[in-house]
Amino acid sequence: MHLDRNGQGDWILDPEQLASRLGLDPGHLRHKMRLGLVTSRVEAGHDEDEGNWRVTVRAGDAAWQGIFDAVGSLTSERML
Repeated sequence: MHLDRNGQGDWILDPEQLASRLGLDPGHLRHKMRLGLVTSRVEAGHDEDEGNWRVTVRAGDAAWQGIFDAVGSLTSERML
């Protein structure tokens, strides 16, 4: 999994990879996103975590968190 930015500066994750981590069908995840039922938060690392990013995604009862390095590669992840 990789964390990218689009031309507007928004963070982008592959929805199919994200859906599998949340235990959802990709189409169902997209449907929940259109309904506003998926929330996400991106936080920049500080001090020893400088250059890393923590991404938290919640969809209903499922919640996933990933840590990405400065080039956007996933370094660790966990279900919440």
